[in-house]
Amino acid sequence: MEDDVRMVVRLPGVIQLIRAMPLFFRHRLARAGFWVLAVIAVLSLFGPLWFGNDALTPDASRIYSPPSAGHLLGTDQLGRDLFLRILEGGRVSLLTGLAATLLATFFGCLYGIASGMARGWLDRILMGFLDALISIPVILLVIVSQAFGESSLLKVTLVIALASWMGTARMMRTECRTLMEADFIKAAIAGGASSIRLVFRHLLPNALAPLVVVVTVGVGQAILLESTLSFLNLGVPATVASWGNLLGNGMSSVLSGAWWVVLFPGLSIVLTVLAINLIGDGLRDTIDPKHRSQY
Repeated sequence: MEDDVRMVVRLPGVIQLIRAMPLFFRHRLARAGFWVLAVIAVLSLFGPLWFGNDALTPDASRIYSPPSAGHLLGTDQLGRDLFLRILEGGRVSLLTGLAATLLATFFGCLYGIASGMARGWLDRILMGFLDALISIPVILLVIVSQAFGESSLLKVTLVIALASWMGTARMMRTECRTLMEADFIKAAIAGGASSIRLVFRHLLPNALAPLVVVVTVGVGQAILLESTLSFLNLGVPATVASWGNLLGNGMSSVLSGAWWVVLFPGLSIVLTVLAINLIGDGLRDTIDPKHRSQY
């Protein structure tokens, strides 16, 4: 009977996601966000290799040089090319945001599926614990994490993941509760499907489409959180370039007239998060039929 169910249910969540791709690229705002993010990601990952690292060497003769033909975005407080520094910081911020979101997605899916498949008192305990965790301020997690050694990229990634997985858990719990009432799930259970098989063959594939939207938006939120923590000197080490660190280091220079050291890192954060949100909105609009007539 399980084989019959498998023939009927052909991963509708995956198929829904694949069918949404042509519609996604016809969504003008989503398409614009995709290409903006693609350009930022490619430049951040490969820019220093293309443009060389010589401009990242401190040079006292060009400290706070304004934007010019030689330095498109000017230089910073050590005479380093700000354009390359932003690309270097983009690599750190993007990878940190992506890694933290993937970790948060793993934790959230695990917890949400466990709660969604549970019944009675166990489900109430899990959701009550989740509500208690949501009430904990992020800054408190950061302060507690400072007691466990010096700042590092790994620790910041873990802190952001621990502060971000609850929303994914709620979404997965809701999806699982809905799917558990579906006829094909009941048929699979009646056919003797194990819990592991139920999760990987039915629940996760059918929850994939909304999960992709949540993950996409989560990357933007993680980048914002990393930038905020780094700006407050609570994030990545000050010696590591990130958009938050560039903003924090440049704030003291604005009053002296070096406006570019804050403006361009700030614009990088805004453009990246805006592009990610546009992609998330586009995925939501193309996956959810109720939104398809709006673009």
